[in-house]
Amino acid sequence: MPKLKKQKVGLVLSSGGVKGYAHIGVIKTLTKNQIPIDIITGASAGAMIGALYSLFLDIEKIEKMSLSNSWKRIVSFIDLSFRKGLIRGKKIQTFLNKIMHNATFEQTKIPLNIVATDFNTAQTIEIQNGNIASAVRASISVPLLFEPIELNGDLLCDGGLSNPVPVNVARKMGADIIIAVNLDNSSYFDKNRSFIAKNRTNRSMILESLYCLQYHLAKKTSESADILIEPKVDHLGIISWNKFLKNRGKNIITKGEKATEIVLPQIKKLLS
Repeated sequence: MPKLKKQKVGLVLSSGGVKGYAHIGVIKTLTKNQIPIDIITGASAGAMIGALYSLFLDIEKIEKMSLSNSWKRIVSFIDLSFRKGLIRGKKIQTFLNKIMHNATFEQTKIPLNIVATDFNTAQTIEIQNGNIASAVRASISVPLLFEPIELNGDLLCDGGLSNPVPVNVARKMGADIIIAVNLDNSSYFDKNRSFIAKNRTNRSMILESLYCLQYHLAKKTSESADILIEPKVDHLGIISWNKFLKNRGKNIITKGEKATEIVLPQIKKLLS
């Protein structure tokens, strides 16, 4: 009898700003239940968590690091620009290189693919080689907030703008079973329409409009996943750092754990 080929499991981590800490809870539950992760793809916040896990395979360490944030630390990452975005991004990239030990994609323990968006063409750009911190910096670069970054000849910005839940990328990498996490699963824009209308600024209106578009795109890009995890973190906007710091992010992580526990029977059935 021929030996059965082991099915490769791809984990797809979506964009979502501060909601991205739910990805930590997802990975905690998967690893606790011995669910294999053979491939990781991520956009924006998902690129950050996916990169850290693919390098260290230590989700407890990543959780501890994420919960150590403070306003003082966040402010220290801000290098004002006022040109193509509020934040130049060099301080953040330096920090990313520090915590990732200047690692390259060749050093990951799990194959990793980070998506960003070409600023000029709006096409998805897949990054699988070179410095990981630079790729993450590109993928988290929300327009108007961050300057886009030039990488490998392309001017890149937030991966969530073109492919917020990059299921197709994991499939191309050889994933047989895809577990996708979609954090853009409820319209913060719709629920907060009256607040936004009363507090209009050009920048906030553009950001929330981008989020609204991303919400609909996330629904489309996630629909071909075999398992879809959708933590309910709709009380948070893209950059709700005040709410994140208020509860130290623990509540967001817990929501990721609980959402994953719900689909565990489906995952185990697929793997059996």
